[in-house]
Amino acid sequence: MATSKGRSWKNERASVTTPKPRPRSNKYSGGDAHKRPASGSRSQVWVGGYTRSDGSKVSGYYRTVP
Repeated sequence: MATSKGRSWKNERASVTTPKPRPRSNKYSGGDAHKRPASGSRSQVWVGGYTRSDGSKVSGYYRTVP
């Protein structure tokens, strides 16, 4: 029986089975499929919540576009 010196056993073992590539997730596909709306075409926009400099918190709300 040959002695297992070096990497010959690893190379032989690695070539026995080659893993198949995993399919890519389509969880987020199509998220940005739509084009941006034209400027001035929207009547309301969403303003995300934020914290003011004095520490008070403002929750998100819709506001009209000027």
